[in-house]
Amino acid sequence: MLRATVPIKEIGDILGHRSADSTTTYLKLATEDLRAVVLEIPVEVRA
Repeated sequence: MLRATVPIKEIGDILGHRSADSTTTYLKLATEDLRAVVLEIPVEVRA
């Protein structure tokens, strides 16, 4: 989503974060590490 220029606020909302700081922390993690724990995004949330 970040590579697709989705705003950090929207990414945080999808992930259920209350703070942009939380989202930013996750976005700094290694992409491959995040793929290991990814959850499916519900169809109604997808653009």
